[in-house]
Amino acid sequence: MPWLRDAVLPDDGPSDDIFRLAVPILCEMTHEDLAEKLGSEYGCGVAYGIERGLILANLRPEWARGLYHLIRSHYLQAHREEDPLDWEEQAEQTVRTIPVAIPWREIKP
Repeated sequence: MPWLRDAVLPDDGPSDDIFRLAVPILCEMTHEDLAEKLGSEYGCGVAYGIERGLILANLRPEWARGLYHLIRSHYLQAHREEDPLDWEEQAEQTVRTIPVAIPWREIKP
């Protein structure tokens, strides 16, 4: 796939990419705007939550999928003015911004 990159990680690991690149996409504002509106540590909390959510989703995918459907149903009922279809666009933008390739060797814990 053209969006894959080799598995070279940023100096600070994947967490740095999540913080620098994914947080502004998913929060729909810059780090500066997030800090001004919600405090300087908000972006770090979002990045940590994304990281932990990814770990949980991979360890318990059936649970994560079920919770996703509950959240989506809630948004469709309680937040009709918001369009959860934006989630698809944000997901696509995120995977194109932080492309990943998994090396074909066993990853040991």
